[in-house]
Amino acid sequence: MIKPKAFIFDLDGTLVDALPDIQANANRALASLGYDLRLSLADTQPHVGGGAHKLASNVLGLPMEHAETMALYHAFADIYEQHPADHSKPFPGVMLVLDTLKARGIPCSVVTAKPARARVKVLDALGLTAYLTLALSPEDGFAKKPAPDMLFECCRAMGVEPSETVMVGDTRFDVEAGFNAGCHTVAFAEHGYQDLPQEFVGRVVPLPLFTDLLKLIDA
Repeated sequence: MIKPKAFIFDLDGTLVDALPDIQANANRALASLGYDLRLSLADTQPHVGGGAHKLASNVLGLPMEHAETMALYHAFADIYEQHPADHSKPFPGVMLVLDTLKARGIPCSVVTAKPARARVKVLDALGLTAYLTLALSPEDGFAKKPAPDMLFECCRAMGVEPSETVMVGDTRFDVEAGFNAGCHTVAFAEHGYQDLPQEFVGRVVPLPLFTDLLKLIDA
């Protein structure tokens, strides 16, 4: 098999353990709008991966287009920009993988459902920006995962084909986006916030350790 020439990563749950900040910022947003509801980490975890708009809809139990959903979404995005990484940190093995890929001249990008302004702040705060050719969110004008649009744009920026690229994520949205783009390999970070859907078992590369990714370039 031809070795991959580039990597695309999801952000929350894949590169970064952001759950405590997502919980804290969601609760700040709820409080700012006068809601009594507060989320625990366990309450928050199932909502990670689909984007802040979907999180707001799910938390309130209201349609995506509802005025209260939109108000919570915008409050969450604004507050996240002010508290991008109070508690977030890269998962174990992430920095070793990124350092190794950079040393070998293998380009990397990020595609995330996180609001664009928060994404920039998080990547900068955690020292990840310098490793990336490109980072994209739906707010940059692209369809959300599982649509492959952001992956295609990252491949274009990195100068590679999707068939030469590994997609790494921790949700159904990431896996499906990788398949929809025709990626060389789709890998699943087991340290993330969702279990691998049964229908993808045997079709993706499981990563019990994030550093297992390096086997793809060392094989």
